[in-house]
Amino acid sequence: MIKTKPGKWLLIRDKLFYLFFAIGLAFSAIFSTVVSAQSQSQSFCFASAASYYEQVYCELQARGEVKNLPPFYQFKRNDAMTQALLLKRPALRAGIDLPMPKTPPTTVKKNAAKPDQQIPSSSALKRPRSTHSSTKITASAANKLSCRMADVTILCDEKRFALTGNLKNQRLAAGVFDAEHKMSLPVYGGSYTDQAAVNQYLAKAYRQYLEKMHRIGLGGVTMTYAKFDFLFFDLHEKGLNFSQRFDTMYDYLKKDKAKMAVSEKVVANQQLTFEDCDFLPETMFVCSRSGRNYLYLSVSE
Repeated sequence: MIKTKPGKWLLIRDKLFYLFFAIGLAFSAIFSTVVSAQSQSQSFCFASAASYYEQVYCELQARGEVKNLPPFYQFKRNDAMTQALLLKRPALRAGIDLPMPKTPPTTVKKNAAKPDQQIPSSSALKRPRSTHSSTKITASAANKLSCRMADVTILCDEKRFALTGNLKNQRLAAGVFDAEHKMSLPVYGGSYTDQAAVNQYLAKAYRQYLEKMHRIGLGGVTMTYAKFDFLFFDLHEKGLNFSQRFDTMYDYLKKDKAKMAVSEKVVANQQLTFEDCDFLPETMFVCSRSGRNYLYLSVSE
């Protein structure tokens, strides 16, 4: 048996204690980071929901009713019919209206656009449209400006637009999380076959959506115009109210944001060009690439 002097043993014991203590701290930090990342991803589920069925999944998740459903990222990979079948029972238990798809996925035209495509007004779903399809939210007034991109800034003549992300709650206006603060998108009362009327409505509603998301500090996770356009027709096809549905989504986002910490870090996409952007006079540029939005807001010099 090897004998160790008492003083030397105490030294070894202390070193072992600090070693295990350090390892414990490391595992604790890793665990906290993973949990925080998963928590934020789950809490802002509504911000990445690109269809009604994905919104229903997020609503069920908020109610703790997704125990028997696949993770959200896997759920999104399924076609509409499969998503509806997965949601049918939990939605019924939760009292959520769940119309089934009217058109089987196999009959959808092969050239139908996906919801993360760049703002085609004829995108997604089977919808009656005129032969004209716009590729921009509005007729671009940015062409009259001399603009250039500079990292996280767009410079146009005497105006500057800064890339915005999410904002911490202490930087938000008082009352933004109150029940009375709604998304309140205007209600569309025109014909769904009137291309010009639809485009005009969606441009106005989308701008309000962006402003409301920024107001609760979620300017970094807004949906693209193409996804917004997709949801407009997706909800109409299912007989659901577009404006009311966005109020529901906003209520859940407010509750999550009120208790969640977010990072304010913004990173410019070096691949962005002005072809990816729309100018919404006079206050913002909204750019999208690879299904992600980048919101640039006017900054007072």
